[in-house]
Amino acid sequence: MAVTVGVDVGTQGTKAGVYTAEGVQVGRAYVPHTINYGGPGRAEMDPEHLVAAAFTAIATALDAAVSAGVARSDVAGIALSGILVGQVLLDSQGTILRPILTSLDTRAQGHAIRAGEELDPLWLTESGTSTLDAYAAPFQLQWIRDNEPDLWSRVARSVSVAPYVSARLTGLRQEDMFTDPTHASGWMVGWDEATRAFSPGQFATFGLPLEILPRIIASDEVVGAVTREASARTGLPEGTPVVAGAGDVMQSNLASGMVEVGQSTDSAGTTSILTVGVDGIVPEVTAMPGMLYSLGTIPGQSFYWGYIRAGGLSLRWFRDQIARLDGDDSVYREFDALAAGIAPGSDGVLFLPYLAGGNPDSPDASGTWLGMDSGTDTARLWRSALEAVAYEYASTLEVVQRAGVELTEVLATGGGAASDVWNQIKADVTGIPWRRPHRVDGPVLANAALVNQGLGTSPGLCAQLREWNAGGRPHLPDPAAHETYRRAAAIRRDLLAGPMQEAFAAVRGLRQLNANL
Repeated sequence: MAVTVGVDVGTQGTKAGVYTAEGVQVGRAYVPHTINYGGPGRAEMDPEHLVAAAFTAIATALDAAVSAGVARSDVAGIALSGILVGQVLLDSQGTILRPILTSLDTRAQGHAIRAGEELDPLWLTESGTSTLDAYAAPFQLQWIRDNEPDLWSRVARSVSVAPYVSARLTGLRQEDMFTDPTHASGWMVGWDEATRAFSPGQFATFGLPLEILPRIIASDEVVGAVTREASARTGLPEGTPVVAGAGDVMQSNLASGMVEVGQSTDSAGTTSILTVGVDGIVPEVTAMPGMLYSLGTIPGQSFYWGYIRAGGLSLRWFRDQIARLDGDDSVYREFDALAAGIAPGSDGVLFLPYLAGGNPDSPDASGTWLGMDSGTDTARLWRSALEAVAYEYASTLEVVQRAGVELTEVLATGGGAASDVWNQIKADVTGIPWRRPHRVDGPVLANAALVNQGLGTSPGLCAQLREWNAGGRPHLPDPAAHETYRRAAAIRRDLLAGPMQEAFAAVRGLRQLNANL
């Protein structure tokens, strides 16, 4: 019985899954990551820690598959996806030079602002976005260049996380490392849709060298085979083919069944991401702050997406720091049950989910609760946090709809997709049907299918994922709830457009005072 292995190296942790040719999961594992917060605006991860987590996840998932009757020799191949933000920097010998800057790190915000003010915006037509933010790889690299010049002088290669882990599986030297078009487009700016590659013009504008970039290959290309050393650490048979893989957002889309224009995907993870399938750059959407444009795994597929940097992180923060129930995932269901008993609008309690900073049009924003009184309890606070993400999603979808894209449904994936309460809130706030596919395995499922395509053992990625992921649980908008949320969203929008901007700026001053103590 042939099986394939899919691995996703996320922000919070690494997942691995083992699948049969029929899409049946016979082994799985999850290994959490450590994010190092060194102060305000700082959030880093050690690449070596990510490699160890990925290898452990693979080994654990394979052990589970073996316990279920799978032979290790049945493993046909493996593919990885990973976070789009965060570059692994290597010297000429392939030695890691520093931790990666994660999507939660905002130190490069100044570089993003200066780019918007001073540079020729080639990214508008080449990369399909007007959004310039600290997490974009070119700005992170500029920050390192300008603040760590000695280290920067030693950089020989800059590579995304999943391709780096794949290189460690296969023993690739730094000069042979690779990326794929989806990871290249995950730089947000610095790439060109027309060529599906990095943009020489933009790199010259940013003052960054093209020489540090890896070669670009197709997502389904076999890049090598598992080495003896990697075999010993993962349990994968030596010589197992490794397929290039793709970005986590792209694979999350595919895993949920998003293969058509007008379908959307809600990737309810640490950074909550909402994507909308399109057939090319739409200038009206490109012009809107907060909208990003990227390539899909399937050639010809593309999408716009909006994000909430601390969407899912807000819920984890509430659990760990407010409820003081660190690590207890069962409380999410308990909190959801409490929230289900509260009316839409959380009795006037409004949460602004900017715990990791604001949006490009509100850079000073910080996490905020409004409307609390002595009767505000856990149920209302939790529901307001769930609603906060839904309001942000509604703003994104309204932009897309105004540009003429007809939206048919939103497919929920990621850890938050398991919450029926949250899915219903999102449908009610946006007025668009939400559907959780019958399985919410996430990117690992699409990675397993990508292996089959790369090895030529499936009818194709789209056909296989449609078959594996048909059906599911729909959540239709409730008209009365939607009307309540429509009015609440208008009040929220007015607050964010005016008074809250002044409040955010003032609070930033307070934080700076504390930083100087």
